[in-house]
Amino acid sequence: MSVLSPSRCLAVALVAALNTTACAQRPSFDTAEKDAVLTEDPAESRTVGGYTYTTKPVAAKIGPHRFAFPANYYDDQIGPAIGGGVGLTLMWPDLDAAPPGTRSTRSMSDHHRAISMSIDHVDAVPIGNLLQRITSTESKTEDGSIERQDPRNRLDMRRPSPEQFGLTPYVIDEERMAAYSKNYLDQRGSPPVRNVRTEDDWYVARSSDDTLSTFIKCDQPQNGRQGLEIKGTALVSDGADIVASCSHYLVDQADNLSVTLFYPSVLLKDWKSIEDAARSVLSRYKVH
Repeated sequence: MSVLSPSRCLAVALVAALNTTACAQRPSFDTAEKDAVLTEDPAESRTVGGYTYTTKPVAAKIGPHRFAFPANYYDDQIGPAIGGGVGLTLMWPDLDAAPPGTRSTRSMSDHHRAISMSIDHVDAVPIGNLLQRITSTESKTEDGSIERQDPRNRLDMRRPSPEQFGLTPYVIDEERMAAYSKNYLDQRGSPPVRNVRTEDDWYVARSSDDTLSTFIKCDQPQNGRQGLEIKGTALVSDGADIVASCSHYLVDQADNLSVTLFYPSVLLKDWKSIEDAARSVLSRYKVH
């Protein structure tokens, strides 16, 4: 059985490192209903194991902002985690919420179609610099250390390649990597550990003023296979043991929100639609 790569967990460590804050409560359904106009059918529901899942709005507080996402958007199709951040799920290819009460009965194909969306409020660093921090080593290494010069972890030391899907790939510069390995050996007495097969592929998009607006890192295909292939509206195994996945980072500068999306790398071609859907959900369900 194919499994998703561990890279789906990277966002948690990044958020913690940046001292971001996120808070979410489980307010009553009544409170949320007063705060938002429900566009879904409020009669749509499904009872599973004695609990009735619905599309009714459930309030979430992310930093100083309040949202009222329909219950079926949340990862558990109930509401935000108690004391934790807000996680939503969008189902490819429609990029909408799954019908209520279907999480526990998803097929493996449906499991792979589920795009996780993690939302956090950032107040410790300027939100406009967040993607730059993620694509550099400065916030993760000591000043003056040899590790700060690792070209695998610095966008400014990678080399741009021809555009793919409207994204610019940035590959590891092997000349810089060779120089780094020599300096590392001189300082540490042994070369840096390297497994080329596990090095992430990096992709970026920039805004009209050349500011970094999207950063995506993906697992490399193994022997040319990504673990899944698209058959119509289904994702099916291509025979590989591991499903290559992507971590997709963007920010909502107006509300100081950091958003991380996780999905199989076979869906990278739809990155822009996925990003637009994520932004739409935030805008649509914000309580003003």
